[in-house]
This record gives sequence, structure tokens and C-alpha cells, in this order.
Amino acid sequence: MPFLKKKAKIAVIIVAAVAALGIVTAHFAGQNPVTNVIRTVMSPFQSGFSYIGYKLSRAVNFIWEADTYRAENEELSARLAQLEQQSKETAQYRVENERLSELLDLKNSLSQFETVAASVIGYSKNNWYDKIEINKGTLNGIEKGNPVICSDGIVGLVEEAGPDWAVVSTVINPDSAVGIRVTRTGDVGVAEGDDDLCMNSMCKLTFIDKGVNIIVGDLLETSGAGGIYPAGFIVGTIREISSDNMGILNYAVIEPKADFSRLHEVLVINKIK
Repeated sequence: MPFLKKKAKIAVIIVAAVAALGIVTAHFAGQNPVTNVIRTVMSPFQSGFSYIGYKLSRAVNFIWEADTYRAENEELSARLAQLEQQSKETAQYRVENERLSELLDLKNSLSQFETVAASVIGYSKNNWYDKIEINKGTLNGIEKGNPVICSDGIVGLVEEAGPDWAVVSTVINPDSAVGIRVTRTGDVGVAEGDDDLCMNSMCKLTFIDKGVNIIVGDLLETSGAGGIYPAGFIVGTIREISSDNMGILNYAVIEPKADFSRLHEVLVINKIK
């Protein structure tokens, strides 16, 4: 910037010099030897000075307008950041609205049950999603043993409840056991939590007849056995099958339909109306 200011001063000096020469030329106006000599000598210089003066004038204008350009650029950058933030918030609101709409549809489809919607506010300390905490409790009629579901499938059972909170033991908890039915075949078994599989948010299928023909991708739903979970709620899908050397089923790995890492809202089933 100091260099450009120096150039601006030079431009002023040059312009002054050209103006002085113009005055001299005007003083000796007319056709005479002096004016002819001056015009002949100065003609190329005047053209050069005019070009240089034009360029330096533009440089001076740029210097004077630089602050304005900078301010406008900062304003546009701030406006762009604001629009990007608004776009991000709009996308978040849209996703949240979709989740809540799905939960409302689920609640309306369970008109035979008394249900309470709640938000997930915490996870177990070991971060394996074997337990979650919700923001509703006994003041909302929630009790120990109540089943908890989401729009994707079952989540687990209420393990403990306070006035405005409750802890839910999910289906991947090692102590969990859910009676299931293979949707494709109608065969029944049990979805159990497992210490190792829990770390990958999985559980396993046990107590199913050795000759049952299950395949990877089979959908599992609650059977209603034991009267804990109502029948027909999605539990998960078969992801892997373990068999012995004779091809007889040992157990199968289940991937729950509920995504515990992205679980925001749940529905607690209090009782049948």
C-alpha cells in the first residue's frame, strides 16, 4: 500500500508538469518557430504522459476504493455464512419433522394401547447402547417392564423409572431376551443379548429348532410369547448364521432394526386400553 501511495504522488507531479507545459505552449500560441519546436519535442512525451497518467489514475482510484471493496466482500462473506447456516438448520428441521411424523403415525396405529412419547437424553456409560435414558417417567404412567419401541422396531424394556426419567434396557443388552417369530417361515425362537455382539450393536437368535431353514436377510418380529411385547413388532434381520460341521444351526446374529446410535424419540407402551 505505501508503494501505491508513492505512485499516486508521482502521478500528481507528472500531471502538474504536463499542465505547465501546456501553459507554455498556450503562451506561445500560433505558428512560430518556438511553438513548432515545443510541439515537435513534446508530442511523444505528452502521449506517454497521458497514458501513464491514465494508468496511475486508475491505480489511485483502486486505492481509494479498496476499503469499499473489502467491506463489501466481508459483508457478502457474512451473508453467505448466514445462508449456509440457515440451509443447515432447515435440513435439520426437515429431518426432525420427518422423525416426529413417523412417531405420530406409529402412535396413531397403536390406538389399542396407551402410549407415551419420550426423547432419548442419555446412553449407558460404556457407550454400547445397551441402555438408554429417556425424559419421561412415573408421572407419565411409565413403569418398570414397559416395552419401548420406535418407528423402526422394538427398542427394549423399561428397567428403572423415576418421576420424569426412565432407563431402558435395549434388545442388545446381555440380559435381554425377546420371543421372536421368523416372518417368512413362522418359526419361533428367542432374540438374546450377548456380551461380545453387544459391542457391535447386535444380538443373537437362540432356542430355535435345529432343522429350521433360516437365511441371511430373514425378518424377525415379536411373537407375543410371555406377554411382554405385543406380537408383530419388528425386531431385526438375520445378518449371519453359524452352523456346525453337519450344517445344523448353532445360532444366528441379529441386526436390530432400531438404530441406537441415531435414536432420538421413542414410544413407551404403558398398557392396553
